[in-house]
Amino acid sequence: MNTNLFRSAEFYQRRYHNFATLLILPLVLLVSFLFLFSFLAKKEVTVTSRGEITPTKVIASIQSTSNNPILANHLVANQAVKKGDALIQYAETMEASQKQALESQVHNLEEQKKGLETLRNSLEQGTNLFTGEDNFGYGATFQQFVSQTQDLELGIAKTNAEVTNQAALANHTAAAIDQQLSQLQQDIIAYEELKTAISTQASSLPTGNPHQATLNNYLAQVQGTPNPALSDQYISQINQTIAGLENSMASLSIQRAGTGSIATYDTSLATKIESLRAQFLQNAAQQLTTVESQLLQAKSQLDQAATQLEQTTITAPENGVIALNPEFEGKNLIPVGSDIAYLYPDIKQTKTVLITYYVTSEYVALLKEGQTARLSLEKIGNQPIIVIGSIQSIAQSATPTEEGNLFKITAQATITENESSLLQYGLQGRVTSVIAKKTFFDYCKDKLLHTNH
Repeated sequence: MNTNLFRSAEFYQRRYHNFATLLILPLVLLVSFLFLFSFLAKKEVTVTSRGEITPTKVIASIQSTSNNPILANHLVANQAVKKGDALIQYAETMEASQKQALESQVHNLEEQKKGLETLRNSLEQGTNLFTGEDNFGYGATFQQFVSQTQDLELGIAKTNAEVTNQAALANHTAAAIDQQLSQLQQDIIAYEELKTAISTQASSLPTGNPHQATLNNYLAQVQGTPNPALSDQYISQINQTIAGLENSMASLSIQRAGTGSIATYDTSLATKIESLRAQFLQNAAQQLTTVESQLLQAKSQLDQAATQLEQTTITAPENGVIALNPEFEGKNLIPVGSDIAYLYPDIKQTKTVLITYYVTSEYVALLKEGQTARLSLEKIGNQPIIVIGSIQSIAQSATPTEEGNLFKITAQATITENESSLLQYGLQGRVTSVIAKKTFFDYCKDKLLHTNH
């Protein structure tokens, strides 16, 4: 054999089977591979917390409808119910006589209201519209109005009769005075005619003048010879007489003017009747308002009593799953209006739940809507379950808790048929929120540089 071949094999044995080729080179290759892998492979950056499964909505709030004791309570946590299923049965503690008393009170108030309405219509029309039995005295009230109206009519009629009598007396007096004034005026005219005749030495007076004898006497004394002294004497006497007559006329004229000051007729009957009517109507309206208020209150009490008697059973308003309110769980007396339980959607039907959890302010800024959230539950039915959803809402304000101020996060998850038969509302577990995905290189770099992101 060729010995050069042995030398060549020895050379290659030493060349490729030494420390460098058997250890260092593989390590270099491994490190190179890991370095390249760190740029390609990615790691999830997560925030962990405790959370639970909650409903997507509350279908209804089951409230207590009675203060009576509970006879039967069919509410069971996480139990599926159908619309119309009996949930709670109350005891009937209200006596029938109490309801009858309320019904009687309502009836009496309604009759009283009808009586007041009839009184109001009678007052407005001025006619007695009461035809049946009047148990409240409203017919007598209308008769009182009629009586007071008649009193007003009689009083005003008496006053106007007195005015008429005064007017008749004044007219009679005025007529007598007018007659006297007319006579005095005629006397003055007659004396003026006599004075003129004496002044002119006339032999006669106008027909009907009663002083012709005085003129004849004067003419006989003068016997045709003018006598100024005698004439002045007659004229002076005549003037005095005329002055006396004029004074009498002035006095009668003053008396005549006084006879015109008589009282006027009273025309306020209609106004006074309407004022009286308004007073009665106002009183009736006030009573009607009070009765209507009492009637409304009595009807409300009667309706409440009827509701308490009729609605002694609470039934499920819709299909769903029962969630109990721990505050009233096991209690036999629950105040009206208190939330006894809540009706949630049936997980088996909706296949959708919410993952609700809380995080501190340190991490809330890292969470965004649409990010993945995983709820890891303990073994249920000998198998672990992981519910995966996406963040749906992030609370804008913190919720005070014993652990400090935390922000509420909800993520919506769609589950499988198998999971829907295992999951229940209220199951708790660890929630992992994926806030980012980084390469191993970036992850290690951020760790070394103490970078939060």
